Amino acid sequence: MRKAWHSIREYEVLRAMILSGTTISAARQLGISQSAVSRALASLEARLQTTLFVRNGGRLTPTAEAVRLNDNLDTLFQALDGIEGKDRGAPEQLVLRIGAPPTMAHRFLHSRVIAFMRAQPQYRILFEICDSDTLLLRIAEERLDIGVSDLLSRHAGVRITPFRRSHMVCAIAEDSPLRDVEVITPEHFHDLPIITPIKRHSLRGNIDRMFARAGVSPKIAAEAATIVSILELVKANLGAAFINPFPIALSAPEGILFRPINQEMEYRTSFLTPIGAAMSAGTRSFMRYVRSGVKADQWSEPIP
Repeated sequence: MRKAWHSIREYEVLRAMILSGTTISAARQLGISQSAVSRALASLEARLQTTLFVRNGGRLTPTAEAVRLNDNLDTLFQALDGIEGKDRGAPEQLVLRIGAPPTMAHRFLHSRVIAFMRAQPQYRILFEICDSDTLLLRIAEERLDIGVSDLLSRHAGVRITPFRRSHMVCAIAEDSPLRDVEVITPEHFHDLPIITPIKRHSLRGNIDRMFARAGVSPKIAAEAATIVSILELVKANLGAAFINPFPIALSAPEGILFRPINQEMEYRTSFLTPIGAAMSAGTRSFMRYVRSGVKADQWSEPIP
């Protein structure tokens, strides 16, 4: 019987493809040609007699078999690093690189980072605050170990683990003409102004689609890049805003009221981790601290 053989280069291509999602990016990462990446991938699939990637919107998305194989390769590459004298795992075990968008970082995650640091003083924390698109890219490129966000987009190199569910609400000022309305509808805004996220914000698309379905063209009084900035304008009664209440509702801003809306707009706040890297003990421990540190509120609920 012919013995099975293994190709380190093919496995390197697999990991690079899971991280980048395109043969061009994988080739650039490995310093080889695009055709060499394609050949290595085809050879690996033929040898394993399984499909490892499927095309999805111009990108190659890894199958469950590819993800499982990649997870099993962690031990192999750690052993190779040890042989080469790199032993990269040892020093990095005491560093945890965390990322989050501004609102998530300032209104929720800072307290969880502080709790984790006090309980796990052996870890040095690198805490990066960036927009959701940048966060997604940094996670996929393994420049961050874990992120926390409610972003709606996905990346082939990012594992998404939801832990909190919430629904869109309308934020109004205490002296808003809508203060006595129990449930807000898009039709309330034929004549009233709204404050929206800027167009590249992940929340903006949901808001635009909601009004389009209702046949309403609201008056947009202002656009802002962060939810905190939006709520400052709402507080000044310059308009209402449609937002994800988590984590803002955990410490509701003074002068702001939240009202449910007649739309089923669900948001899932999630942990983001690189698919191409094994989840470290520090990452898993931080996830537990985040889950356990969420206070109860009427606008969100845990996802087991």
